[in-house]
Amino acid sequence: MKKIINLMLLAVIMAAVTACGQKDAMLKAQIESGQKHCPMSLGMAGKLTSMSYDEATRMVKFVLTLNKDFADVKDFQQDPGLAQESMKLSLSKGDMKKLLDMMVEAESGLEVIYKNRGGNDEFVLKFSAEELKQIADNPMSEEDTNKLLLANQIKAERQRMPYTIDTGLKVTGIEDSGKALVYICEVNENDYDINEMEASSAELKENMRTLLNDLSMKAQVKLLTGLDKGFEYRYVGDKSGKAVIVSFTPEELKALSSEK
Repeated sequence: MKKIINLMLLAVIMAAVTACGQKDAMLKAQIESGQKHCPMSLGMAGKLTSMSYDEATRMVKFVLTLNKDFADVKDFQQDPGLAQESMKLSLSKGDMKKLLDMMVEAESGLEVIYKNRGGNDEFVLKFSAEELKQIADNPMSEEDTNKLLLANQIKAERQRMPYTIDTGLKVTGIEDSGKALVYICEVNENDYDINEMEASSAELKENMRTLLNDLSMKAQVKLLTGLDKGFEYRYVGDKSGKAVIVSFTPEELKALSSEK
């Protein structure tokens, strides 16, 4: 009887090892398939330069090259939590969510190396197998996702400021006031009369309404309405310091988002 029990235990162990090996092989095949498509564009953020899987350490490795106009390695060095939360967000969506599930099944970890384009600085972020399982078991709520997306957007916008949008108009700041996403635009008062702009505030708002209703802004409006936030644009005279404020309440944005 003891021999039979031992044989049964051996069979169970072998089955577990075989299943683990199959999951490991599936993950390796998926990573190798992805590597064939590298470098892959990540839009404004940069590109995925390479991806690999080390069977000995059971670690998936990504190398990301950042677009410094969007993000910088130094940002992550100063605020590692930002990189961690951003990667958690990436792992919770689409194909990356499928890859996360495969890593959890294979009990692998993840190492992400961020590099600046054309530079030597780098930042390394690691997730253990246990941490990846925690991410898979506790997906980010829609509200948490929206908060992170907005925080990342604000950080990216600040990276490229100040920038000119028209003669005499320069965007110099962005902030989350709690109630609204606020853009600050410096007005060259040699080109514009700030008092006339104040008198024409209704027209300015109508122009802004057209912009917010554009297809390219739909995602932005949806993000703000999901957080119950409005939108505000502050035109500030460079000499007088006088501000002309064009604002949309959360209710107005919701009405805009429902328009076709």
